[in-house]
Amino acid sequence: MDPLPLVEKILQFIEPYEFQTFVLGFDRPKGYDRAQHEDSFRKLKQALGEEISRRTPGVDADFLRPDLRIDIDSNLSLRLQVAPIFLAGRYRKLSRNIPSTRWIHHACNGHGCPTCSHTGNLCGPSVQELLSTPALKASLGQRTLFHSLGREDVDARMLGLGRPFVLEIHHPVRRKLDLDRIRQDFHQLADGLAEISTLYLTGPEARSEVKATEAEKTYRAWLDFGGTVHSPKLEQIRALCGITVEQLTPSRVQHRRGRNTLRKRKVLESIWLGKVDGRNAWEVRVEAGMYVKELVSGDEGRTRPSLAEILGCPCRCEALDVLEVHWNPPWEQVERPAR
Repeated sequence: MDPLPLVEKILQFIEPYEFQTFVLGFDRPKGYDRAQHEDSFRKLKQALGEEISRRTPGVDADFLRPDLRIDIDSNLSLRLQVAPIFLAGRYRKLSRNIPSTRWIHHACNGHGCPTCSHTGNLCGPSVQELLSTPALKASLGQRTLFHSLGREDVDARMLGLGRPFVLEIHHPVRRKLDLDRIRQDFHQLADGLAEISTLYLTGPEARSEVKATEAEKTYRAWLDFGGTVHSPKLEQIRALCGITVEQLTPSRVQHRRGRNTLRKRKVLESIWLGKVDGRNAWEVRVEAGMYVKELVSGDEGRTRPSLAEILGCPCRCEALDVLEVHWNPPWEQVERPAR
């Protein structure tokens, strides 16, 4: 078979895409085992690959992690798989009215209706949407997935250095992105609701790392007491340091996380700050997975011990801020790749 007409067809098919690596594959006919199939198409694949590399300088075949996978069926029709690209960074959520990821209004399945003001969202815009808009515009991608190291409640702020995240962009046409411009466009859209630190172009390993990592976190809780609390008793808050807390699934999330799942997490630091800007403030560092609002209130005995139990009066978390996620992402320890 003369490979040149097929090369022309492939080059025309992939012409819109930026890529540095590719791999070719032929559909296996029925009745062929893998070895027979490889023997039948090895020379043709090699000839095609060499010609594509020759006519697109700087592009090479890569069998392990190609940017493009071009599959050819028995009728010489082409299918294309485009590897996603991954942007990593940290976000700071400065508003108590936006989520980190999109909250779809399930009544309209995210399509928009009068109840959700035709946004398709229960609340928002989310950090994910605010970043996806410029990222998809720059990459001409089709959709995104947002992976973060845990997530805070909608009404909690994410302060300090921010929460590590990875944005996965599917089916990108462009792979060489102006990361600073994406970040600037994000800030323009966010208009003070959220911030993003330096963006990094990473690989799929960053997604795995951010999903698998469990990090300690430091919170500041703003407290509302339902009774009189004497100063000497407030000193007992320090006694929480080092204690293992048992928590059944909080009442507020039972509908999606199971009613009687038991968690045991340790309090690592407990600091009573007293009055800050006229409100009672408490800082606490805990192991990953601690429900801090319930650590304050006790959740009607579902969390023990709790501040409410120690102080002997009703206690509510009026507002919550995440001050630090204690993890250094590997992408921050290397120089950012050039655009």
